[in-house]
Amino acid sequence: MAFVQQALGRALVLILQVYAFLGIAYLYGIKLPPMGYLWVLPALLVSGLMLGAVGLFLASTIRQLENFAGVMNFVIFPVFFLSTALYPLWRMAESSTLLRDICVWNPFSHAVELIRFALYMQLNLEALGWVVQTFAVFLALALWGFDPARGIITRKIPS
Repeated sequence: MAFVQQALGRALVLILQVYAFLGIAYLYGIKLPPMGYLWVLPALLVSGLMLGAVGLFLASTIRQLENFAGVMNFVIFPVFFLSTALYPLWRMAESSTLLRDICVWNPFSHAVELIRFALYMQLNLEALGWVVQTFAVFLALALWGFDPARGIITRKIPS
């Protein structure tokens, strides 16, 4: 239960950061439908839970703080850059079909699409399904990873 609370806490921080960013974007003249700001809230919550579960899973595999830089370089950055966060999927397909296929299988792409559609008051059911399934899988992996008896990395009992 504590894992779900941690994931929910991280999701709430994410939501506050996104709304701060949307406020700054509004000040710079990026106008969205007013109801889009309300519609995006559930999408942000589900996406935040998914990202929190992924973070908990990664934390269950890291034993030293120094290893976090490696995680940033080899996990988080590729997941971000190989998603539709910067370019839409059709633009990725113009560049390479392999790149497009990687983006399609990337759960972060589906979180981005869920949020993008919600800002314009549309529900992307495929993206929602991917995000919920990814949350469930990574939450289960995190619970298994933090279990001292069967965890990913066996813990040594001090003697």
